[in-house]
Amino acid sequence: MTRFTPLQFKDAFLKSVTPFDSQIVSLWDKRRDYTALMLDFIFPEIAKALKISVYNADYYYLDSVFYAERDSDHFGDSAIHAKCLSIAVEHEHVLAGTEVEMNKLQLFNASLKVLITYPQTDELRGMYLDRYTKIVREADIFSDFATLRRALVVFGQLSGHEITWSFYAYEASGFQAV
Repeated sequence: MTRFTPLQFKDAFLKSVTPFDSQIVSLWDKRRDYTALMLDFIFPEIAKALKISVYNADYYYLDSVFYAERDSDHFGDSAIHAKCLSIAVEHEHVLAGTEVEMNKLQLFNASLKVLITYPQTDELRGMYLDRYTKIVREADIFSDFATLRRALVVFGQLSGHEITWSFYAYEASGFQAV
């Protein structure tokens, strides 16, 4: 099992996404193309930075998963079945309804669960972080989500031609900026 912290993912994300800034800006309102850029180009760069594999298509209804080893003993060499998930990712353009995605992420046993989405205002950011905190806290039946099975929220905001990325890791006190 290869484990990653929210800070490790943040560093890999920023390193991987920065070269695509101009493409991100140009595709910002083109959801299908933007998602393809994230899944097909940026996520593989994150995987390279973390020295891990990525499957960037529907995996048990997750948008993307990062894993260290495939289970070829039980499923063959061509099947993509991870022995375990290192990182489970949901990427959602529309902030409304992301509570469902945060809830879904909590159902998976992964060392890091990441939600990437795009709030329009700081007020919405705070409101959704509060919602996510309640969802994660109520799902944390073994009291290990702040220490072992972490959650990270990545918010992207576009202002003119500049993208700002904000990162919030779940701690026992709720989501905190990292």
